[in-house]
Amino acid sequence: MGEDASFSTALLEGLTPEQREAVMSPARRLLVRASAGSGKTHVLTLRLLRRVSAGEIDADQALVMTFTRKAGDELRRRLGRAGVRDVRAGTFHRAALSLVNQFREDHHLRPLVVEAHRRRLVSALAAQLNDEGARIEDWQIPRLEQEIGWALSQGLSGTSYARSARRLHREPPLELARFADALDRYVGLCRSRGVLDFDLLLAEAITLLREEPAVLAAFRHRTRSLSVDETQDMNPLQFTLLRQMAGEDPDLFCVGDPNQSIYGFNGASPGLMSEIVRTWPDTVVLDLTRNHRSTAHIVEVANTLLEEGAAGIEPARADGDVPLVRRYDTDEDEATHVAAWLSATHQTRSPWRSMAVLARTNAQLDVVAAALDAAGIPHVRSGAENSPASDLVATTPERHPRAESTDAVILSTIHRAKGLEFRHVASIGWAEGILPHYTASASDDLAEERRLAYVALTRAEETLLITWSRGRDDPRYPDRAPSRFLGPVEAAVQRIGRRNAPLTGEARRRRLDAIRAELEEASALAWPQDGRGETSR
Repeated sequence: MGEDASFSTALLEGLTPEQREAVMSPARRLLVRASAGSGKTHVLTLRLLRRVSAGEIDADQALVMTFTRKAGDELRRRLGRAGVRDVRAGTFHRAALSLVNQFREDHHLRPLVVEAHRRRLVSALAAQLNDEGARIEDWQIPRLEQEIGWALSQGLSGTSYARSARRLHREPPLELARFADALDRYVGLCRSRGVLDFDLLLAEAITLLREEPAVLAAFRHRTRSLSVDETQDMNPLQFTLLRQMAGEDPDLFCVGDPNQSIYGFNGASPGLMSEIVRTWPDTVVLDLTRNHRSTAHIVEVANTLLEEGAAGIEPARADGDVPLVRRYDTDEDEATHVAAWLSATHQTRSPWRSMAVLARTNAQLDVVAAALDAAGIPHVRSGAENSPASDLVATTPERHPRAESTDAVILSTIHRAKGLEFRHVASIGWAEGILPHYTASASDDLAEERRLAYVALTRAEETLLITWSRGRDDPRYPDRAPSRFLGPVEAAVQRIGRRNAPLTGEARRRRLDAIRAELEEASALAWPQDGRGETSR
């Protein structure tokens, strides 16, 4: 016991009181709402180390579910450096595949094939439907793929989709009844081919846990502790899998930030964090609100994008440089000036790889790349979107490999940049129709666009440039208006500027008088006078 206590004391050095509580809490069920830059991965790692070292769980009894292969690999690396090597950490899909494969091996069944690219299956479905007289054009297939994926992520069948579509404000790519039929036909096509896409893989694991008592018993015998990283990224199908794994009385630790829920197109919902508490009402909820990544001024600006009622982020770092907001007439002007800002920053203090340009879309990054080429600035694109099942597919990169080793500016969509951090960030395209995107019309969609803007700003550690263009060189969207999110941001920047401005005239005199009064009061307290009005020493 004494040895464990000393080990825990070493682990706790440098933690805030809130982080310490999250690591040391004896609660069997714990939900940590961790703001950007609050050290959530560090807390998750230390909690596992503390519990393993205390003998509360064996390392191989712990399962941590993440949303990218990279996150699982990083967690295992951190634990490995501390001597803990048997914790299982990977995506929901990796956990589901392990469960399904074990069942099929135990029953001498052929392993199921997981199809990494849903587009192939949707194209085959469209061909079938067209053979039967449907008229599905090639340009409709991506939209059909997206809506099938969304429906499956919600756990919907054709019948339940048809009942729910209007209530959920869905706009299917086909007439409602036809799409509901196509959804069921898609599932049937996968089954007939003996393949599963990633969502059907989760559904298969859920079915086994529900219908095969031996599968459930074996899983719970091996898994005594469940953790979920980036909980805000869960969709209903993943939550259903978690609930089936966990049961009525789980040992459960979940950490996430509802303000960084930006994957609605994959069915994710920040409301599922609240569903954890509704499902297991005795769950202890803790908040980590201190941002250790960004300067105080960046935090103040980012706070303007939080939804009403959300807990504000508290800065742990000093003020830093005042964020900049700039407007340009054309996209080319915007990109050219961003290149100039990057060059000036590089010459004064920073390598190229410490900088990033973040945009809502890849098309915006094409314009920036051309400007950087013209300025002779090295740059690399981030890789494919962080795939929730990328640890099952060796060919799916998470970032461009050169980004890890080359001194070059990173060009990235905001979605790809989530979870990353850079010393210097240029966030471009803060115009209506771009951020928020023109496709975002419903209130939930606009709320997610606001969270996307928040994610962009909170990637920056030291300096931040926010830009937008009127788009006068873009015939599709000329004379753009500034983003609706920009007003509060600019107000915060101006507020910071006024605070930092040197005082003059009467304001300066009043401030000096106040300082003198404070000094005199402090002196009187330090050296009280005796009864004759003289200072006692």
